[in-house]
Amino acid sequence: MFPSVTLFGFSIQSMWLACLLGAGVCSAFVLVRSRRIGLAGVDITNAGAMGLVGMLAGGKLLYLLTIVPVLVQYWDKLLRAPDMLVQITLTSGTVYYGGLLGFVCAVQWYLRHYRLNAALFWDCLAPAIPLFHVFGRIGCFLNGCCYGLESARFGIAYTCSLSAPNGVPWLPVQLVEAACEAVIFLVVRHVAARTRGRGMALWLYFALYAPVRFVLEFLRGDAVRGIWFGLSTSQWISLALGAAAVAKLAAMRRAAPRGHRTPRP
Repeated sequence: MFPSVTLFGFSIQSMWLACLLGAGVCSAFVLVRSRRIGLAGVDITNAGAMGLVGMLAGGKLLYLLTIVPVLVQYWDKLLRAPDMLVQITLTSGTVYYGGLLGFVCAVQWYLRHYRLNAALFWDCLAPAIPLFHVFGRIGCFLNGCCYGLESARFGIAYTCSLSAPNGVPWLPVQLVEAACEAVIFLVVRHVAARTRGRGMALWLYFALYAPVRFVLEFLRGDAVRGIWFGLSTSQWISLALGAAAVAKLAAMRRAAPRGHRTPRP
């Protein structure tokens, strides 16, 4: 569609522009929410910066894992030209699940290192995760990556995509996922407000997103996703993460005192 836009004479990739816009909206959302909850703005900022580093590292690492067979096939050439491996790492895409898990691990490390209230922090941060992903998937649609199956009836043909074959009508599964994430954002935000301080919001997001991602993977048309035993890498992660999230939520529900309800701010 629009893989890049020109602003003030500079060409900017639509993906990065969407991500920057999403980061700005999510930062404002989290900072406003943190004031209502009573969290220090400096801790929110520092945790977010740490999470950003984890997100970039995790997204790249998981992408490289999905192309391990290709790397093994051309390993001899990569050894003779190590700069090619560096170029692949820097210019290749990222995998959302890798970025998500990297973000969570980095933020969790920060919270434990400084002995902060992790449950309260995640109740503040968790709703911003699906909100950011809404912007990210819109950026994928504009960029032409992560496209869906070929569909003459519901597909949209790209004309200047750098990822999808141009002139072929592809199902806009990126926009479907963006819509699903918008609904998940509203649900997680509502539950986080009602159960403040119990740390359920992040696990609820995992439990809601995992089945959505598992199903939508069947509608994806791009091949570079790492297929293992008939399922994509993201589908295997969805199964594991979804099961862990449901088990954790069930345990938290059993542990909560009967009739417990956190007062609204």
